[in-house]
Amino acid sequence: MAGEPRVTVLLPTYNRASRLGRAIESVLAQTRADLELLISDNASEDETREICASYVALDPRVRYFRQPANLGPIGNFNWLLAQPKTEYLLMLADDDWLDADYVERCIAIMERDPSLSIVTGATRYYDGDAPPDLVLNMNLTDRSAAARVLRYLRRSWSSAAFYGLLRTSAVRAALPIPNVMGADWIFVAALAFAGPALTTEETHLNRARGGTSADFKRIAEVSGLSARAARNPHLAIAFNQFRDIAFGSAAYARLRRDERVALGLAAAGAIVSGHPFDVFWDAAGPLVLHRRVIAVTGPLRDRWRASHPL
Repeated sequence: MAGEPRVTVLLPTYNRASRLGRAIESVLAQTRADLELLISDNASEDETREICASYVALDPRVRYFRQPANLGPIGNFNWLLAQPKTEYLLMLADDDWLDADYVERCIAIMERDPSLSIVTGATRYYDGDAPPDLVLNMNLTDRSAAARVLRYLRRSWSSAAFYGLLRTSAVRAALPIPNVMGADWIFVAALAFAGPALTTEETHLNRARGGTSADFKRIAEVSGLSARAARNPHLAIAFNQFRDIAFGSAAYARLRRDERVALGLAAAGAIVSGHPFDVFWDAAGPLVLHRRVIAVTGPLRDRWRASHPL
């Protein structure tokens, strides 16, 4: 018997019937069995309902809920994140999968240090038949909560921590996640403010490249955001991060108003100063790649290459 669950694995899904089984089976095969799996179907139009029903019948740890209407990705995340009553939770994308010992290894680290809010495995990214790329998520161990937030925003755009083992009490203070550009980074920053984050190289989250988060334009379309947010995504993220810290999230409620504003400004500055090329390319890229500009620069580039052979 698995006993009372210590971890709730949250699986949001929409029209991903072809890959959903792999994600579900990676949860049910975990070496630590004291978990439950809650699937939220965002009103899928494919065979998702039938697939989930088969796993509900197979394993009593699986619960399935179908949203009556599509809530959008962030709406579905918020619904799921508000449900767990367990001490820990873990979000899993419907096209990702876990190593069999992922929960066991992450929870062992979390239990050794009650201050931690996030523990992740390393992330393996798969693209077709090519060998996977291994990415180590950032360790955020500064004693200062503000320093952890700024370090994350300045040095890492990885959202893999969103899919780590999370302390449920820290998550509750960070809800709801705003439906804005950079929502996952805003959420991770709030968790980093609540407590340190660690990565273990002994287990892995496995991810397929592409999908909804393949590019900012796709994110904006799926989330119902404005075209402007997709045109200047990094400045939009900087502004959204400032607003969330200074005025929005309850995660920063223990700070005075002036402290919140100061940290919000520092956070926006960390995003811009930490990723200057991204901010520049958001503005200059569309001009450089405009077909009229390419019509002029293309022949010049080809002529230069012809006169400078490798």
